[in-house]
Amino acid sequence: MKKYWCSLVFFLVLIAGCRHQPKPLSFYYWKTQFSLNEYEKNVLKEHAVTSLYVRYFDVDYKEGETQPMPVSPVILDSTVRSYRIIPVIFIINRTFERLAASEISTLARNVAGLVTQINRSQQLMTREIQFDCDWTERTRDKFFEFIRQYRAITKAQLTVSATIRLHQVKYKERTGIPPVDYGVLMYYNMGAITGDNNNSIYEKAVANRYNSYIKSYPLPMDIALPLFSWALKIRDGKVVELLNKIKTGQFENDSNFISANNGSYIAKNACFKAGYYFKEKDLIKPEHVPANDLLDITTQINQHTNNRIGKLIFYDLDSTNLVQYEKDIFKKVLSNIR
Repeated sequence: MKKYWCSLVFFLVLIAGCRHQPKPLSFYYWKTQFSLNEYEKNVLKEHAVTSLYVRYFDVDYKEGETQPMPVSPVILDSTVRSYRIIPVIFIINRTFERLAASEISTLARNVAGLVTQINRSQQLMTREIQFDCDWTERTRDKFFEFIRQYRAITKAQLTVSATIRLHQVKYKERTGIPPVDYGVLMYYNMGAITGDNNNSIYEKAVANRYNSYIKSYPLPMDIALPLFSWALKIRDGKVVELLNKIKTGQFENDSNFISANNGSYIAKNACFKAGYYFKEKDLIKPEHVPANDLLDITTQINQHTNNRIGKLIFYDLDSTNLVQYEKDIFKKVLSNIR
Protein backbone atom coordinates (compact mmCIF):
# COMPACT_ATOMS: atom_id res chain seq x y z
CA MET A 1 0.00 0.00 0.00
CA LYS A 2 2.83 2.38 0.90
CA LYS A 3 4.47 1.66 -2.46
CA TYR A 4 1.16 2.37 -4.19
CA TRP A 5 0.78 5.78 -2.51
CA CYS A 6 4.38 6.72 -3.29
CA SER A 7 3.83 5.85 -6.93
CA LEU A 8 0.59 7.83 -7.01
CA VAL A 9 2.20 10.92 -5.47
CA PHE A 10 5.09 10.70 -7.92
CA PHE A 11 2.65 10.39 -10.83
CA LEU A 12 0.62 13.42 -9.69
CA VAL A 13 3.75 15.51 -9.23
CA LEU A 14 4.91 14.50 -12.70
CA ILE A 15 1.57 15.44 -14.23
CA ALA A 16 1.53 18.79 -12.43
CA GLY A 17 5.04 19.52 -13.62
CA CYS A 18 4.14 18.75 -17.22
CA ARG A 19 0.99 20.82 -16.99
CA HIS A 20 2.91 23.91 -15.97
CA GLN A 21 5.85 23.40 -18.30
CA PRO A 22 6.25 26.80 -19.98
CA LYS A 23 6.24 27.12 -23.74
CA PRO A 24 9.52 28.08 -25.41
CA LEU A 25 9.79 31.82 -26.05
CA SER A 26 11.22 33.54 -29.10
CA PHE A 27 11.08 36.90 -30.86
CA TYR A 28 10.96 38.31 -34.34
CA TYR A 29 13.69 40.81 -35.15
CA TRP A 30 12.54 43.18 -37.88
CA LYS A 31 15.18 45.88 -38.28
CA THR A 32 17.48 46.23 -41.28
CA GLN A 33 20.56 46.10 -39.03
CA PHE A 34 20.95 43.40 -36.40
CA SER A 35 22.43 45.13 -33.38
CA LEU A 36 20.99 44.44 -29.94
CA ASN A 37 21.15 47.07 -27.22
CA GLU A 38 21.68 46.16 -23.56
CA TYR A 39 17.96 46.30 -22.72
CA GLU A 40 17.16 43.81 -25.48
CA LYS A 41 20.05 41.53 -24.52
CA ASN A 42 18.90 41.50 -20.90
CA VAL A 43 15.35 40.54 -21.86
CA LEU A 44 16.66 37.64 -23.94
CA LYS A 45 18.96 36.51 -21.14
CA GLU A 46 16.32 36.80 -18.42
CA HIS A 47 13.89 34.62 -20.35
CA ALA A 48 16.51 32.17 -21.66
CA VAL A 49 15.71 32.95 -25.29
CA THR A 50 17.99 30.97 -27.58
CA SER A 51 16.36 31.42 -31.02
CA LEU A 52 15.40 34.52 -32.99
CA TYR A 53 13.40 34.88 -36.19
CA VAL A 54 15.35 37.51 -38.11
CA ARG A 55 13.96 39.28 -41.15
CA TYR A 56 16.67 38.87 -43.80
CA PHE A 57 15.05 40.84 -46.62
CA ASP A 58 11.80 41.54 -48.44
CA VAL A 59 11.05 40.46 -51.99
CA ASP A 60 9.10 42.80 -54.25
CA TYR A 61 9.00 44.33 -57.69
CA LYS A 62 10.85 47.65 -57.68
CA GLU A 63 9.61 50.40 -59.97
CA GLY A 64 10.83 49.83 -63.51
CA GLU A 65 12.15 46.31 -62.81
CA THR A 66 10.90 43.27 -64.70
CA GLN A 67 12.02 40.77 -62.05
CA PRO A 68 11.37 40.67 -58.29
CA MET A 69 14.25 42.10 -56.28
CA PRO A 70 15.48 41.92 -52.67
CA VAL A 71 14.56 44.94 -50.59
CA SER A 72 16.71 46.18 -47.67
CA PRO A 73 18.78 43.07 -46.86
CA VAL A 74 19.70 42.86 -43.19
CA ILE A 75 23.21 43.70 -41.98
CA LEU A 76 24.29 41.35 -39.20
CA ASP A 77 26.80 42.04 -36.45
CA SER A 78 28.79 39.42 -34.57
CA THR A 79 26.31 39.15 -31.66
CA VAL A 80 23.99 37.24 -33.97
CA ARG A 81 26.20 34.18 -33.43
CA SER A 82 25.01 33.96 -29.82
CA TYR A 83 21.58 32.79 -30.98
CA ARG A 84 19.98 30.17 -33.17
CA ILE A 85 18.87 32.24 -36.14
CA ILE A 86 15.87 31.46 -38.33
CA PRO A 87 15.94 33.66 -41.44
CA VAL A 88 12.56 35.14 -42.39
CA ILE A 89 11.91 36.21 -45.97
CA PHE A 90 8.97 38.58 -46.39
CA ILE A 91 7.55 38.18 -49.89
CA ILE A 92 5.03 40.81 -50.96
CA ASN A 93 1.99 39.01 -52.36
CA ARG A 94 2.02 41.03 -55.60
CA THR A 95 5.33 39.28 -56.39
CA PHE A 96 3.40 36.09 -57.10
CA GLU A 97 0.64 37.99 -58.87
CA ARG A 98 3.17 39.23 -61.45
CA LEU A 99 5.61 36.33 -61.49
CA ALA A 100 5.31 33.87 -64.37
CA ALA A 101 5.24 30.20 -63.43
CA SER A 102 8.41 29.67 -65.48
CA GLU A 103 10.25 32.19 -63.29
CA ILE A 104 9.55 30.55 -59.94
CA SER A 105 12.71 28.43 -59.90
CA THR A 106 14.83 31.50 -60.68
CA LEU A 107 13.31 33.36 -57.76
CA ALA A 108 13.93 30.39 -55.47
CA ARG A 109 17.60 30.25 -56.53
CA ASN A 110 18.04 33.99 -56.05
CA VAL A 111 16.49 33.90 -52.58
CA ALA A 112 18.59 30.91 -51.55
CA GLY A 113 21.72 32.61 -52.86
CA LEU A 114 21.15 35.80 -50.89
CA VAL A 115 20.35 33.87 -47.69
CA THR A 116 23.68 32.04 -48.09
CA GLN A 117 25.49 35.33 -48.72
CA ILE A 118 24.05 36.92 -45.57
CA ASN A 119 24.89 33.83 -43.51
CA ARG A 120 28.48 33.87 -44.76
CA SER A 121 28.91 37.46 -43.61
CA GLN A 122 28.89 36.15 -40.02
CA GLN A 123 29.83 32.49 -40.58
CA LEU A 124 26.31 31.33 -39.71
CA MET A 125 24.87 27.89 -40.36
CA THR A 126 21.08 28.08 -40.46
CA ARG A 127 19.03 24.89 -40.62
CA GLU A 128 15.62 26.50 -40.87
CA ILE A 129 13.89 29.21 -42.89
CA GLN A 130 10.52 30.94 -42.74
CA PHE A 131 8.56 32.50 -45.58
CA ASP A 132 6.20 35.32 -44.70
CA CYS A 133 3.64 35.96 -47.42
CA ASP A 134 -0.02 36.91 -47.19
CA TRP A 135 -0.88 34.68 -50.12
CA THR A 136 -4.37 34.51 -51.57
CA GLU A 137 -6.48 32.06 -53.54
CA ARG A 138 -5.00 33.57 -56.72
CA THR A 139 -1.35 33.32 -55.67
CA ARG A 140 -1.30 30.17 -53.56
CA ASP A 141 -0.18 27.79 -56.32
CA LYS A 142 2.84 29.94 -57.23
CA PHE A 143 3.78 30.50 -53.59
CA PHE A 144 3.51 26.81 -52.75
CA GLU A 145 5.55 25.89 -55.83
CA PHE A 146 8.19 28.44 -54.79
CA ILE A 147 8.50 26.63 -51.44
CA ARG A 148 8.89 23.27 -53.21
CA GLN A 149 11.50 24.72 -55.56
CA TYR A 150 13.40 26.25 -52.65
CA ARG A 151 13.54 22.89 -50.89
CA ALA A 152 14.79 21.22 -54.08
CA ILE A 153 17.46 23.84 -54.72
CA THR A 154 18.90 23.87 -51.21
CA LYS A 155 19.11 20.07 -51.12
CA ALA A 156 19.48 20.07 -47.37
CA GLN A 157 17.57 18.82 -44.37
CA LEU A 158 16.00 22.21 -43.98
CA THR A 159 13.02 22.93 -41.73
CA VAL A 160 10.64 25.25 -43.56
CA SER A 161 7.82 27.22 -41.95
CA ALA A 162 5.34 29.81 -43.16
CA THR A 163 3.34 32.50 -41.47
CA ILE A 164 -0.40 31.83 -41.37
CA ARG A 165 -3.03 34.58 -41.16
CA LEU A 166 -6.37 33.98 -39.54
CA HIS A 167 -8.24 34.39 -42.82
CA GLN A 168 -6.06 31.63 -44.30
CA VAL A 169 -7.07 29.41 -41.40
CA LYS A 170 -10.78 30.07 -41.82
CA TYR A 171 -10.79 29.70 -45.61
CA LYS A 172 -8.18 26.93 -45.88
CA GLU A 173 -10.16 25.10 -48.58
CA ARG A 174 -9.74 28.14 -50.85
CA THR A 175 -6.33 29.45 -49.80
CA GLY A 176 -4.77 26.02 -49.36
CA ILE A 177 -2.22 24.58 -46.95
CA PRO A 178 1.42 25.48 -47.65
CA PRO A 179 3.89 22.58 -48.07
CA VAL A 180 5.86 23.40 -44.92
CA ASP A 181 6.82 21.63 -41.70
CA TYR A 182 4.85 23.99 -39.48
CA GLY A 183 3.04 27.30 -39.51
CA VAL A 184 3.19 30.38 -37.31
CA LEU A 185 -0.27 31.77 -36.62
CA MET A 186 -0.10 35.56 -36.71
CA TYR A 187 -2.57 36.51 -34.00
CA TYR A 188 -2.68 40.21 -34.84
CA ASN A 189 -3.40 42.67 -37.67
CA MET A 190 -6.76 41.00 -37.98
CA GLY A 191 -8.96 44.04 -38.41
CA ALA A 192 -9.31 46.43 -41.32
CA ILE A 193 -7.29 49.62 -40.87
CA THR A 194 -10.22 52.01 -41.09
CA GLY A 195 -9.64 54.43 -38.22
CA ASP A 196 -12.89 53.52 -36.47
CA ASN A 197 -13.19 52.73 -32.77
CA ASN A 198 -11.76 49.22 -33.15
CA ASN A 199 -8.12 48.32 -32.61
CA SER A 200 -6.73 47.14 -35.94
CA ILE A 201 -3.88 45.25 -34.22
CA TYR A 202 -6.10 43.10 -32.00
CA GLU A 203 -9.84 43.15 -31.50
CA LYS A 204 -11.44 40.30 -29.60
CA ALA A 205 -14.72 40.49 -31.50
CA VAL A 206 -12.86 40.12 -34.80
CA ALA A 207 -10.71 37.26 -33.47
CA ASN A 208 -13.86 35.38 -32.45
CA ARG A 209 -14.89 35.18 -36.10
CA TYR A 210 -11.88 32.94 -36.76
CA ASN A 211 -11.06 31.16 -33.49
CA SER A 212 -13.28 28.12 -33.98
CA TYR A 213 -11.38 27.18 -37.17
CA ILE A 214 -7.91 27.04 -35.59
CA LYS A 215 -8.09 23.57 -34.04
CA SER A 216 -8.93 21.92 -37.39
CA TYR A 217 -5.98 23.47 -39.25
CA PRO A 218 -3.85 20.51 -40.37
CA LEU A 219 -0.38 21.99 -39.70
CA PRO A 220 1.50 22.03 -36.38
CA MET A 221 1.58 25.65 -35.28
CA ASP A 222 3.47 28.15 -33.19
CA ILE A 223 1.81 31.45 -32.43
CA ALA A 224 3.02 35.01 -32.88
CA LEU A 225 1.74 37.67 -30.48
CA PRO A 226 1.82 41.46 -30.99
CA LEU A 227 4.34 43.46 -29.02
CA PHE A 228 4.32 46.64 -31.06
CA SER A 229 2.49 49.90 -31.43
CA TRP A 230 1.66 52.17 -34.30
CA ALA A 231 -0.59 55.10 -35.03
CA LEU A 232 -3.05 55.81 -37.80
CA LYS A 233 -2.88 59.21 -39.46
CA ILE A 234 -6.43 60.09 -40.48
CA ARG A 235 -7.25 62.98 -42.80
CA ASP A 236 -10.79 63.90 -43.85
CA GLY A 237 -12.05 60.67 -42.32
CA LYS A 238 -9.63 58.40 -44.20
CA VAL A 239 -6.46 56.64 -43.04
CA VAL A 240 -3.68 58.17 -45.13
CA GLU A 241 -0.62 56.73 -43.40
CA LEU A 242 0.44 54.09 -40.92
CA LEU A 243 2.96 55.47 -38.42
CA ASN A 244 5.26 52.73 -37.13
CA LYS A 245 7.05 52.79 -33.78
CA ILE A 246 4.71 55.44 -32.37
CA LYS A 247 3.99 55.03 -28.66
CA THR A 248 0.62 55.72 -27.08
CA GLY A 249 1.66 58.75 -25.01
CA GLN A 250 4.08 60.28 -27.48
CA PHE A 251 1.82 63.23 -28.29
CA GLU A 252 0.73 64.07 -24.74
CA ASN A 253 3.10 66.94 -23.97
CA ASP A 254 3.51 68.28 -27.48
CA SER A 255 1.93 71.70 -27.91
CA ASN A 256 1.35 70.99 -31.62
CA PHE A 257 -1.34 68.47 -30.70
CA ILE A 258 -4.48 68.46 -28.59
CA SER A 259 -6.21 65.48 -27.03
CA ALA A 260 -9.31 64.06 -28.71
CA ASN A 261 -11.63 61.18 -27.88
CA ASN A 262 -10.46 57.63 -27.11
CA GLY A 263 -6.80 58.53 -26.70
CA SER A 264 -6.47 60.19 -30.11
CA TYR A 265 -4.86 63.53 -30.92
CA ILE A 266 -5.48 66.32 -33.40
CA ALA A 267 -2.74 68.41 -35.02
CA LYS A 268 -3.25 72.08 -34.18
CA ASN A 269 -1.01 73.16 -37.03
CA ALA A 270 1.25 71.72 -39.69
CA CYS A 271 4.33 70.14 -38.10
CA PHE A 272 6.79 67.26 -38.03
CA LYS A 273 6.75 64.61 -35.33
CA ALA A 274 8.89 61.46 -35.05
CA GLY A 275 9.92 61.83 -38.68
CA TYR A 276 6.34 62.17 -39.97
CA TYR A 277 4.63 65.23 -41.42
CA PHE A 278 1.20 66.30 -40.19
CA LYS A 279 -1.24 68.78 -41.62
CA GLU A 280 -3.51 70.93 -39.51
CA LYS A 281 -6.52 68.92 -38.25
CA ASP A 282 -4.93 65.55 -38.97
CA LEU A 283 -6.23 62.99 -36.48
CA ILE A 284 -3.68 60.62 -34.92
CA LYS A 285 -5.00 57.41 -33.44
CA PRO A 286 -2.31 55.45 -31.53
CA GLU A 287 -2.88 51.70 -31.21
CA HIS A 288 -1.15 49.00 -29.20
CA VAL A 289 -2.09 45.82 -27.36
CA PRO A 290 -2.23 46.30 -23.57
CA ALA A 291 -0.90 43.61 -21.24
CA ASN A 292 -4.43 42.55 -20.29
CA ASP A 293 -5.21 41.92 -23.96
CA LEU A 294 -2.08 39.78 -24.35
CA LEU A 295 -3.34 37.64 -21.47
CA ASP A 296 -6.80 37.55 -23.05
CA ILE A 297 -5.25 36.33 -26.31
CA THR A 298 -3.66 33.40 -24.49
CA THR A 299 -7.07 32.55 -23.03
CA GLN A 300 -8.49 32.52 -26.56
CA ILE A 301 -5.64 30.29 -27.70
CA ASN A 302 -6.18 27.85 -24.86
CA GLN A 303 -9.84 27.51 -25.77
CA HIS A 304 -9.40 27.00 -29.49
CA THR A 305 -6.15 25.16 -30.22
CA ASN A 306 -6.45 21.82 -28.41
CA ASN A 307 -3.05 22.52 -26.78
CA ARG A 308 -1.36 22.30 -30.18
CA ILE A 309 0.78 25.43 -29.92
CA GLY A 310 4.51 24.67 -29.93
CA LYS A 311 6.06 27.97 -28.87
CA LEU A 312 5.31 31.68 -28.55
CA ILE A 313 7.01 34.24 -30.77
CA PHE A 314 6.62 37.94 -29.99
CA TYR A 315 6.68 40.55 -32.73
CA ASP A 316 8.98 42.28 -32.38
CA LEU A 317 12.22 42.56 -30.40
CA ASP A 318 12.77 46.28 -30.02
CA SER A 319 13.36 48.16 -26.76
CA THR A 320 10.86 50.83 -27.84
CA ASN A 321 8.25 48.05 -27.72
CA LEU A 322 9.56 46.24 -24.66
CA VAL A 323 9.57 49.30 -22.36
CA GLN A 324 5.81 49.72 -22.80
CA TYR A 325 5.21 46.56 -20.73
CA GLU A 326 6.05 45.53 -17.21
CA LYS A 327 9.14 43.33 -17.09
CA ASP A 328 7.31 40.17 -16.05
CA ILE A 329 4.75 40.30 -18.88
CA PHE A 330 6.42 37.38 -20.69
CA LYS A 331 6.34 35.19 -17.60
CA LYS A 332 2.67 36.00 -17.13
CA VAL A 333 1.84 35.20 -20.74
CA LEU A 334 3.84 31.98 -20.72
CA SER A 335 2.25 30.81 -17.47
CA ASN A 336 -1.21 31.54 -18.86
CA ILE A 337 -0.96 29.31 -21.91
CA ARG A 338 -1.13 25.52 -22.05
